[in-house]
Amino acid sequence: MKRLSDLQVARDPPTALARQLGIALDSMPGALVYTDDDLNVIFCNDRFREMYAVPGGLLQPGQPYPAFLRYLAEHGYYGECDVEAEVARRVESLRNPSGQSFEDRTPDGRWLRVLRRQVSGGGTVTVMTDITEQKEIQQELANRQAEFRVALDNMPGALVYTDDRLNIVFCNDRFKEMYTAPPELLQPGRPYASFLRYLAENGYYGEGDVDTLVSQRVQSLQNPTGESFEDHAPDGRWFRVLRRRVATGGTVTVMTDITGQKVAERELLDATRRTEEANKLITEKNRTLEALYTEIRDKNRQLEEQAAQIADWNARLEIRVAEQVAQIGQMSKLTRFLSPKVSDLIMSGDADDPLKTRRREITVVFVDLRGFTGFTETAEPEEVMGVLREYHAELGRAIMAYDGTIENFVGDGAMILFNDPVPVENHELQAIRMALVMRDSVGALARGWQKRGFALGFGVGIAAGYATIGTIGFEGRLDYGAIGTVTNLAARLCGEAQDGQILISSRIFSKVESDVEVEPVGELALKGFHRPVFAHNVTGIRQGLAREQA
Repeated sequence: MKRLSDLQVARDPPTALARQLGIALDSMPGALVYTDDDLNVIFCNDRFREMYAVPGGLLQPGQPYPAFLRYLAEHGYYGECDVEAEVARRVESLRNPSGQSFEDRTPDGRWLRVLRRQVSGGGTVTVMTDITEQKEIQQELANRQAEFRVALDNMPGALVYTDDRLNIVFCNDRFKEMYTAPPELLQPGRPYASFLRYLAENGYYGEGDVDTLVSQRVQSLQNPTGESFEDHAPDGRWFRVLRRRVATGGTVTVMTDITGQKVAERELLDATRRTEEANKLITEKNRTLEALYTEIRDKNRQLEEQAAQIADWNARLEIRVAEQVAQIGQMSKLTRFLSPKVSDLIMSGDADDPLKTRRREITVVFVDLRGFTGFTETAEPEEVMGVLREYHAELGRAIMAYDGTIENFVGDGAMILFNDPVPVENHELQAIRMALVMRDSVGALARGWQKRGFALGFGVGIAAGYATIGTIGFEGRLDYGAIGTVTNLAARLCGEAQDGQILISSRIFSKVESDVEVEPVGELALKGFHRPVFAHNVTGIRQGLAREQA
């Protein structure tokens, strides 16, 4: 019944709306064909007819679309293929369109984007868009980019391009070969100042204050003069450096190795001096020339011997530097979190690798300053930094003395772990001893701060339990950390602690009850914990234990 109705609509004269729709479809930039459920042509626009050189009768309404496909296959439109198989594959695409566009290339080299969708009223609409020009532009752009990259990598000079924030945008292979720096420092997006600091810290710029040396070169990047200058590397090489601002933002630095030119200039000066001396001794010209010839011959022989020796030294030095760089990299990861004693144990192989993820019972200590937020709102930045330096120095001494592991410093707050990566006997009591030392040392600082008008206090929260420990982050930026309820509990206890208080959880108290002097604080309603948490404030170590410790 539905097909009879459709035929009736086809026989009826088109309405004005249908005519307008036909004009619109014929004027669209893409080719369109609409087939019914029996794969017969219902409609195709002028663009579709222009796209295929086939007899006009094949595309009339009511004609089977597979006949059109067969004509194309038989006349080589799809290239060398099995006609039946190719027609069947395309008929299947019409019957079960995926709704996803795909690209098709014609024998004459054109590229088409094809999209087929089923119509809710039945049949399939196929839209073909000519994307040949887009494809050609994409290929041309890819070719130009590849040619540009090859040109930059093969230019005789080293080149680095940094943006307005002094982050690396690009550096060529010559630049990477010029410096023995870790490759990750020269990756796009990395701060160029970090690369400069590495060179300064490793003696590339000679003796001097590292921050000053880095600041001078950062200033040169931010405000390039546009005039070249010369730079003398520690290994004796000379470079001509030219920095220029880029109209679109950032700075391009080009470095050319002029060591050969410098050597030639020096040799020219030496030769000139020797020639002048020879002119003054004209009466002994022949003897002088013979002596000079002998000297040059001997020097050449010495240079050849020295070159061979230097080549041997360079080979040994490269091996040694590679070993030292690997060791320094490993040590830098360790010493960032651990005390020197713990780092030595790990480096010697007497402890587990702290960067491997594992689950372990630990004691977590959170500390921070009371009133620090209000202090930062009224104090000068220099005053805030001065207070933090004094404060962090005292925390650091206590952490190292009691073999704590620094998880992180955030402003006035710090998180310290015990019993990882190296086991610590009585780690709960060890953490409390450290906290008492911190309370006394920071208390002494607070009295000095108070004389300067800074009202700051100190609070501690301590909890024990199991946590997952290891590295957190991504390649190029990994941190050592612990995850678990125990860290949240220690942080919440620290937040509740008043000035001078060291709040410990019930689990901690059960382990050290006989060793410490405490006063009950009562039940605390802590954020993130459904039930109240009972806490104690540690006031000191019991006298007998304190004498044994002394």
